Amino acid sequence: MKKIALYTILFILALPNIYAQRVGLVLSGGGAKGATHIGVIKALEENNIPIDYVSGTSIGAIIGSLYAMGYSPDEMLELLLSDEFGYWQTGMVEDEYIYYFKKPDPTPELIHFSIEMSDSFRVKTNLLPQSLINPIQMNQAFMGLFAQATAKAGWNFDNLFVPFRCIGSDIYNKKPIIFKNGDLGDAVRASMSFPFVFKPIWKDSVPIFDGGIYDNFPVNTMKESFHPDFIFGCAVAGTQSAKPSENIYNQLETMIMQKTEYDIPEEEGMMLKFSFPNVSLLDFHRGKELMDIGYNKTMELIDSIKGRVPRETPLEEVTTRRQSYRDALPPLIFQNIYITGVNEAQKAYIETQLHRDINKEFTMDDFKRAYFKMLTYSKIKEIIPHAVYNRKEKKFDLYLDVTIKDELAVGFGGNISSHQANQLFLGIGYQNISKFASDLNANFQMGNSFDGVSLSSRFYLQTRIPTYIDVHGVFSYKKYSESQSLFYEDIVPSIIKQKELYLNLTFGFPFLNKAKSEIAFSYGTLNDFYLQTSGFSLQNASFDHSRYNVFSGSLNIQRNSLDYKQYPTSGRKQFLTAIYATGTEDYDPAPTSYQKYAGKRTHSWLQVKGHWQHYHVVNSAFNVGFLTELVVSSKNLMNNYTSSILQAPAFTPTPHSEIVFNEAFRANQYAAGGISPILKLNRLLHLRADLYCFVPFYEIKKDVTYMETNQYVDLPYYGKFMHNFEYMGEAALVVQLPFASISVYANGYSYPRKNFNFGLNIGYLLFNPKMLD
Repeated sequence: MKKIALYTILFILALPNIYAQRVGLVLSGGGAKGATHIGVIKALEENNIPIDYVSGTSIGAIIGSLYAMGYSPDEMLELLLSDEFGYWQTGMVEDEYIYYFKKPDPTPELIHFSIEMSDSFRVKTNLLPQSLINPIQMNQAFMGLFAQATAKAGWNFDNLFVPFRCIGSDIYNKKPIIFKNGDLGDAVRASMSFPFVFKPIWKDSVPIFDGGIYDNFPVNTMKESFHPDFIFGCAVAGTQSAKPSENIYNQLETMIMQKTEYDIPEEEGMMLKFSFPNVSLLDFHRGKELMDIGYNKTMELIDSIKGRVPRETPLEEVTTRRQSYRDALPPLIFQNIYITGVNEAQKAYIETQLHRDINKEFTMDDFKRAYFKMLTYSKIKEIIPHAVYNRKEKKFDLYLDVTIKDELAVGFGGNISSHQANQLFLGIGYQNISKFASDLNANFQMGNSFDGVSLSSRFYLQTRIPTYIDVHGVFSYKKYSESQSLFYEDIVPSIIKQKELYLNLTFGFPFLNKAKSEIAFSYGTLNDFYLQTSGFSLQNASFDHSRYNVFSGSLNIQRNSLDYKQYPTSGRKQFLTAIYATGTEDYDPAPTSYQKYAGKRTHSWLQVKGHWQHYHVVNSAFNVGFLTELVVSSKNLMNNYTSSILQAPAFTPTPHSEIVFNEAFRANQYAAGGISPILKLNRLLHLRADLYCFVPFYEIKKDVTYMETNQYVDLPYYGKFMHNFEYMGEAALVVQLPFASISVYANGYSYPRKNFNFGLNIGYLLFNPKMLD
């Protein structure tokens, strides 16, 4: 009898171990508010409360999956606050991964249309992208983040450190999708693909969006999949503010998400609800603040939670198991690459490009560099990578699903101005990938300041050192008018006209990862038309004409990481150019010119130009930019003062200085510099001042001389060394839209005196490159 009693007592004591209480954690969606989940998990772990299963939607899927593959709460917060996560959620690419060698040259394009060249001619515009956030970062980042856990689990989410489920939304069949196996990265990516913000994942030819559309709190999935004894729920969505939000992301969230019940019956578990009416979808920078809120509220209820969950799992035990799990993950080393979605010639080209950077075994960072290099070339629309573990070789095979654009690109743009800088731009381009890549571009521009045509063909060769050959034909017609008034009715006659027609052959090479070098040869004809005589009606005036037939060879090293084509606020631009030019000058005076004799000269010279521009981020509201430019040259003076000034290099650091002719800021040799304090009023709007100083080494001056032949000659000569300083300054209020720059500006120049201007520009003032610049 005593033995029976003893066995009964021992059996009762053993019951908790035989029927151990199993705990499930359910995490809702809610964007950046989901950082609260981290605090909840941290409080539960520190108090030895076990988490045996996890299910989540959207941000709940992200946090839940990180926990399920062995991340600690502190590691999760560190990831959310990292620069890397910031790049994922913005789609921006780190400067170190931008492959400048294949970046296209900037144009004044505002809107862009694509005409598909395949089966049917469909016209698409890029004014409204497929998603607000470029998927270029997430495509590679989610593979790198989740590949090892997917491999260890054998594509079965029950085999993770903590069994896991997440929810996606099939909006075509109007139903939720439960992810319990497959690629963990794809599952989480689908679950958080908020419509219009993130591009969806495709599964069985159907796009899968954010799971919160149909089930933002997957408590039923938890019950059906794992049958836990106790469910702990955390909801950070579902509570709206007292009045509608003006934030576009909050409006989208309210519009898209269907009604969800954030509730767990008391007999089944416990619920924690949080309300964050002032936290937006992408406010991840507030992660620490939100985590602390989740932690503190959970700690307030910890005694009640322990009363419902008597079973304990010491934190030390969880930490040890977590480390053991992480140590057993296969190293993320790749060996084979398989490419789909392209034809054989395109596949061969892509393989060659990849193997320039990665051979045999390679790491995730090796692939990341090659990946961004490939996508710098805009012909490649998208690369979706997947890592599949090869258990025999104990390495990962890399599968790349590549989408190639087969489109004719048509761009429209230019500038609308209250000043004399109204321009229209048309650009047509086609890119092709076969055994090698090629770009064909035709750009046309017309306006009251500039007319131009640029035709180019660029071929990327399959050489050991990446190389392109560019054949470029350019016609430019620049017009400078006498009047610089703000508003005008009549067409103002031009007093200076410059025409360039040249052919350029360029060989380009990468210079490190962030720059490129070019060796170029050019031949062209430059024509300057100008007045040296006053007192004649401009409408009927005839012009002096200087013509130059020039051959040049040049070496150029350049990089450009500026954030905007015009009025940049961050990044840097640097170039160093050496040009040797030789040619003839022919001068033909106008009948009304006081210089009556024609003349012909031969010129040869070497010119070196360096430019350094850098914008430094001081804090979240203030940036400051610095610019330095230096030109040295052995160039001789031309036939007369005006022709010498016209052919001298010009310092034009602002859009307005590009369209006005100011002889005080031209010299064959000069040094210039400036500073640009910038006040950022919001993400799109900033106020800036651009202040510059220009110092010619030897100012070009003129001496009107009466010759023995009874002719006046406007003779040029050099002044004293660094004898004269000139200044220009501009204040501008700038709006940087995704497709255009809008600026209201006021500026002034030290020469001529009282030279002040103000106006409005909408668009971009970007012209053809000059042959000798």
